[in-house]
Amino acid sequence: MPLNKKKEIGSKAAGFLLLLAFMAIPVVLLFGAAEFSVWALDWMPSVIGIALIACLVLLPVALIPPVRAVLGGLYGLASIVFGLCLWLYCLAFTYIEWGILAVVIGVLLAGVGVVFTGILAALFSAAWGVLGNVAVLVGLAVGTRFLASWLAASAEQRLVQKRMSEEPSSAVITPARRK
Repeated sequence: MPLNKKKEIGSKAAGFLLLLAFMAIPVVLLFGAAEFSVWALDWMPSVIGIALIACLVLLPVALIPPVRAVLGGLYGLASIVFGLCLWLYCLAFTYIEWGILAVVIGVLLAGVGVVFTGILAALFSAAWGVLGNVAVLVGLAVGTRFLASWLAASAEQRLVQKRMSEEPSSAVITPARRK
């Protein structure tokens, strides 16, 4: 066999092994994420509880207009915490009930498919408590996201009104007259 032929076969084999190594990285990361989510089930209720208590304590403060921008950011952070806990909870339940194949399918569905596979696993397993937990976490994640958006919009509107009163425009806008 000529030397060029051996180099060609060797480079193809090395390329194939490199391709396998690159394909193995997401699989290893997915297994790690699944194992991490099962481990996180122990401390996840504490994190959710702390975030929920913080949200409830800060809710009356939202009545004070000057602090709404900061609260919008804090509620946005709480929404991320609730969403991440929801994702990890569904990932762990899917992994425990249906295995890694369902987790892979869920992750392939734009990443958030794990929530849908978790809901399906809970429905088919008749795990109504898990389904209730998922519903509460979805409600918390979406509710805090809407509240964060409203607080941020309110703070921005207040800032615009303040700037308009401090530096009024020279342009006068009048309603159109009908002829």
